[in-house]
Amino acid sequence: MPKIKVVHIISGLGIGGAQTLLLDIAVQIIRSTDIELNVITINSGEYLETYRNAGINTIDLAEKGLVNPKIYFKLKKILKELRPDIVHTHLHKADFYGRLAAKSSGIKFIFSTCHNYSTKHSGADIEKLSVFDRIDNFVVNYTGCRLIAISDIVKKYLINRSSAFSSVTETIYNGVDVEKRIIPKLTVEQVSKLRHELGFNREDKIVLIMGRLEVQKGHLFFLKSIKELLKTSGNLKILILGEGSLKKTITEFLENEGLKNKAKLAGFLPDSEPYTEIADIIAVPSHWEAFGLAAIEGMIKGKIVLASDVGGLAEIITNNQDGFLFRNNDASDLRMKLEMILKDYPNLDHIKTAAMNKVKERFDIKTTALKYYDSYIRATS
Repeated sequence: MPKIKVVHIISGLGIGGAQTLLLDIAVQIIRSTDIELNVITINSGEYLETYRNAGINTIDLAEKGLVNPKIYFKLKKILKELRPDIVHTHLHKADFYGRLAAKSSGIKFIFSTCHNYSTKHSGADIEKLSVFDRIDNFVVNYTGCRLIAISDIVKKYLINRSSAFSSVTETIYNGVDVEKRIIPKLTVEQVSKLRHELGFNREDKIVLIMGRLEVQKGHLFFLKSIKELLKTSGNLKILILGEGSLKKTITEFLENEGLKNKAKLAGFLPDSEPYTEIADIIAVPSHWEAFGLAAIEGMIKGKIVLASDVGGLAEIITNNQDGFLFRNNDASDLRMKLEMILKDYPNLDHIKTAAMNKVKERFDIKTTALKYYDSYIRATS
């Protein structure tokens, strides 16, 4: 039986949840199955060499812009050369151009993973259709695309867009490489050294927030909610990893509130794992989140996770069992939960253990990759 050929098309390889998921799935599929897999990125990014170094044949179109017909024609040319059985797209630009190029190239099986439940930067409302949603609905129907949702809230969003999508959509949760990530990267001495390099000491309780510095991720809301706690708690410190449009605003807020020595903006760091290991608490204060990769990355490291009760985060964490949830946009609830965690921290080992076990059972990347593989087999059979 000939190998199944799969081409993944993604809008770009900047650092993000979709890019991390595709990398991990591609590595697992190449390692564990007989599928022939290639990746096409419309625009390059920080992850391009990471993909190539992982042994994934990755083609960079090096094209920018949302309205760019060259993307379609370049994709069509490459697909004609590769002649895949399946094209699988990720993120809006790749969904649009990739599906149409696959359809016009005669490719029978087209998949798209939906990584979010909002097409707007200002918020998420799964009951309302944007202009992009309507365009995307047309393209899905025209190309006969199958849809993969990364959480049940995303599946609900898709079915709300069109009831016809219920028969072509399945939920496959994101995952992390449990086998790799459960092993500490840092020794006890290295943890102390990295803390010291960042300006933290052994007694500090470090809250780590990872993610783009954008409204969605809730950094500013988090800092404003706990500013008085930061001022009165001597050893509570904040570490923020990421870059984005709100960097200046966040920096100015910290300076104006006299909190510059209480929080460190470390910028973009390609490997967040060591920083997860030096933290005590992982905060995910997103105002909307389709999944919540930062949460499970913290959970598998045995960290206490404090997250807003939105979207996929509420599907990952069971409050008071394997982490803690606060009501979205409720500053007092956030502050109360964080104070409780800090007070009871020595007695929360059962929460850490339950979190690690949940990730092992439900969010292992091997399980995710196997479900993708099974979807391909079902389609082509």
